[in-house]
Amino acid sequence: MGHYLDTRCELHAQGDYSMNAQPYLSMAPADLYKLCCWREARGESLDAKRAQAHSVMNRVNLPSWWGHDLSSVILCKWQFSSFNEGDPNEKKWPDDNDPSFIDCSTVCDAILSGTDEDPTSGADSYYDTSIPEPYWAVSAQLTLEVDHFRFFVTR
Repeated sequence: MGHYLDTRCELHAQGDYSMNAQPYLSMAPADLYKLCCWREARGESLDAKRAQAHSVMNRVNLPSWWGHDLSSVILCKWQFSSFNEGDPNEKKWPDDNDPSFIDCSTVCDAILSGTDEDPTSGADSYYDTSIPEPYWAVSAQLTLEVDHFRFFVTR
């Protein structure tokens, strides 16, 4: 498996990077995935975006109480704060050709195609260090720290 950066320029040249506000359940799962990455990690480095997106996919690959596919994992209540009612990011949508959204789209496409290796060692959870450490992190295994994120395996 190669690192998605090997084909980044090629992927950028092929895509349309726009998204309009729409009901979540009407979105293609891949588009919801890209929106989740953008909302959760748009101010972070490419490495943090990759880690965030892999943690979502790790949940998809290990179905549990948090969901069984991309849409159910992302929309599971209280799991990704940018989808929580009342969260400041809940109503945010990327502008056409937003550079951060292009990065998130490229990352998610690479993960979906199986061409990006997981830098989180299987992390299924993370939190932003701008908030107090969540209760679940105390008993979880820390696998990666990147930018403002800490990633954990909780199972």
